[in-house]
Amino acid sequence: MTSLATGFALSVQPVSAQTITTDTNGLDAGEVKVKTKDGEIPAYRAMPDKGGPFATVLVVHEVWGVHEHIKDICRRLAKAGYYAIAPELYARQGNAAAIPDTQQILREIVAKVPDDQVMSDLDATVA
Repeated sequence: MTSLATGFALSVQPVSAQTITTDTNGLDAGEVKVKTKDGEIPAYRAMPDKGGPFATVLVVHEVWGVHEHIKDICRRLAKAGYYAIAPELYARQGNAAAIPDTQQILREIVAKVPDDQVMSDLDATVA
């Protein structure tokens, strides 16, 4: 077998799907509230528990909102020395985590989120 064929054969082996979970050791992490121009929205943030100031990374969720994977991204960035925060940009329109169907989330929540609201919330998050 040629090396190309061997490499291809190895690349098509089954891959184990394991959830990556970053611990909070050495971090200050958890749920927070972000003050916006019309109230508050929830967010998840993580940063090293010592040192600072830290560069800020805005973590923007996809259609499913701030779920465990997004929180884990914040923790991984914090382990690398950043202040990472993921605001719940759909909070006013509903809870995407409560809807099991992606198309329904798109119709009932995402489509109702105005762009200017998202931009204003992102600005408030880093203020």
